[in-house]
Amino acid sequence: TMVVGGESAMRAMTTHGPQAKDAHLDREDLEPLKMFDRYGDLARRHFDPAATLEAMDTEGIDVAAMFPSFGLYLPWPEHLRADLATGLARAYNRWIVDFCAPAPRRLVPVAVAPLHDPTLAAREVRRAAADGVRGVMVRPNPIRGRPVGHEDHDEFFATMVELGLPVCLHEGTSANVATVGADRFDTWYGRHVASHPLEQMLAVESLIVDGALERHPQLSVGCFESGSGWLAWWLHRLDEHHALFAARDRPWLSRRPSEYFARQCIISTESEDEFVAATVAAVGSDHVVWASDFPHPEALWPHAVDTFCDGPGAALSEHDRAAIFWTTPCAFFGVDTTPPFAVSITAESGKR
Repeated sequence: TMVVGGESAMRAMTTHGPQAKDAHLDREDLEPLKMFDRYGDLARRHFDPAATLEAMDTEGIDVAAMFPSFGLYLPWPEHLRADLATGLARAYNRWIVDFCAPAPRRLVPVAVAPLHDPTLAAREVRRAAADGVRGVMVRPNPIRGRPVGHEDHDEFFATMVELGLPVCLHEGTSANVATVGADRFDTWYGRHVASHPLEQMLAVESLIVDGALERHPQLSVGCFESGSGWLAWWLHRLDEHHALFAARDRPWLSRRPSEYFARQCIISTESEDEFVAATVAAVGSDHVVWASDFPHPEALWPHAVDTFCDGPGAALSEHDRAAIFWTTPCAFFGVDTTPPFAVSITAESGKR
């Protein structure tokens, strides 16, 4: 996630780390030549820290929370031994801290923590927190039959609360992880369109209905890169079923699902998200952040910010744009907002 700004504007967004040069993700748009066509010299430099900062400057972004690209896949397959999955995560987490070190106020490291063994995940998070990570990405998928909100993950969640780190849910379509649509579609097109929103929807349900947010009321959770249009309807449906069945099935839940989300969760929007105004109306701009998806091929760099401000974001108030671009993500990731950073969006579409 990135945070954007300048002397007259401050915005926030989500971004991804460098692409793995040899990763085969069954995506033609990630082939090196197509990435070179899309991003030119930035791609040829493998989106190293200097290139990433140049891209941020071009877009007008001050701060970026760095999410993984290849790290969405590497430590997550269910068949991996838990110690191997954790070891792969540790290697990535050390690397992302080093990647962000040249500009620690602008590049915010987000660790990864596969939940094959929640105790090992908690230990790795504690180690990574000492290195300075500001969030921990977890796949929303079930792991070894356990949904993300399962009570077996309580040690991990308790550690996150103790360390003051948010859980960042981010899907990454894969045949090696239990993924919605993987058993029904034989193309990236079919699997990808289903997996990102549906896995997030089911993860939110699990965190609420399986009681993780009840047991850990200080836990912060973000839903990233799944669109925002599903959220209001999903919370409405969860509330409806809570009224019908909670007394019988979950009598220990102390509040409605929408109230858990309001207390503990945020969701990301993107530059062409036509549903963002409805999402803000439903949950408030203090629960929404903007994400760029840079440097994936579908990202709209170098016009992602203006595309949002001149498009879907134009329907929002200046206050709401400022919250989505700056206040909410800064609070979620614990970003240092002291000067020289600015703290406002200009009235004209948030442009400098």
